[in-house]
Amino acid sequence: MDLLLGQCGDATPSRDLPARQPVHADADFAFPSHLFALVVNVPLIPMHEHNGSSEVLLGTYTQDVSAQEGAHGDRASGRIMEHLLDGSSSGSGFRDFRRIDKGAVVIRDLRLWHAGMLNRSQDVRIMLAMIHFAPWYRNRMRLELGKDVKPLLEDLDRKGELGLEVPADWVSRDEALRRYMNRGFGNSYDFDQEA
Repeated sequence: MDLLLGQCGDATPSRDLPARQPVHADADFAFPSHLFALVVNVPLIPMHEHNGSSEVLLGTYTQDVSAQEGAHGDRASGRIMEHLLDGSSSGSGFRDFRRIDKGAVVIRDLRLWHAGMLNRSQDVRIMLAMIHFAPWYRNRMRLELGKDVKPLLEDLDRKGELGLEVPADWVSRDEALRRYMNRGFGNSYDFDQEA
């Protein structure tokens, strides 16, 4: 299922740019053949052709881990083999988001191949990424949240307004803020299920 929401422009791919993010999948393990996780991205700055937006390859949710170069934990983990990007075997084609407004919402299947486009500006692109797993999917990942947030979530849950299971390890607010920007990126996370 290709599920994408957001403001889209021209869908012409620009795969020949020299310094863009490699096309990759976030699911770098033997994942289910049906939808099990949605990624919700919210850009915190406007993203456009000059500072680089995002590209998604529609239909690639049908592919499996054999299309990827490296195993989980390798630097190339999740990276799609170059010969598969000619369009003949990857899926139904590229969707290039030429402009995504600040605060827009882009929702995609975790299995879809995607890439960040070339940033020709001096601006840092900032995009919030949240992954929502199906309730039946046994993922071991946990959030690390400040203890000051716990009463807020408990109050929302008590009122029936939270609507989410929040697997969290609670630390002091100072500890959460200190460690926040020192977390891993990309393939340092394990989205696979527990055995």
